[in-house]
Amino acid sequence: MIAFQTAIRRILIPALIAATASAGLAQTSSPRPALPAALISRMEARAIIDGAIAFAEQNKMVMSVVVVDEAGQLLAGERMDGGVYRNLHFAEGKAFAAVTFGQTTEELGAVYKTRPDRYFGIMNMYPNKVYLVGGGEPLVLDGKVVGAVGVAGLPEGVDEKAGRAGIAAWMTYRAAMKK
Repeated sequence: MIAFQTAIRRILIPALIAATASAGLAQTSSPRPALPAALISRMEARAIIDGAIAFAEQNKMVMSVVVVDEAGQLLAGERMDGGVYRNLHFAEGKAFAAVTFGQTTEELGAVYKTRPDRYFGIMNMYPNKVYLVGGGEPLVLDGKVVGAVGVAGLPEGVDEKAGRAGIAAWMTYRAAMKK
């Protein structure tokens, strides 16, 4: 049986390689289709992160910040020196919630009081993925949500300010790039 399998491998594998090469399937000369460009570049994400970190440093605070794309996938994130490791995960949950629902997580968290059914629905639909506490801000261009920033580790109400500082830095970066 082993001799038979070995004989088949000696005959079939070279024959398959030859057949695919002659059919043009083995050629890699044709270019791959271009992937769609991200709506937020890596450099833009960096500008957002740097702006949020500058805000925290100016206020002598430590935090984590994350930027996600329009699908809620991580583009970039950073935990400041001395920051608690779990805050990076919290920041990502805030950013994911903000981009998914196109609202700040501060607004989404308030739904707990006004529409508890919706709040618990969100928590059950996205277990371990959303964090509905202030600090998640959608990134909007021309009326379209293109991503989000999430900040965690600062006192209540300050996460949002750091996120907005990151967004302001992003807008400044975009304006400079247009010149």
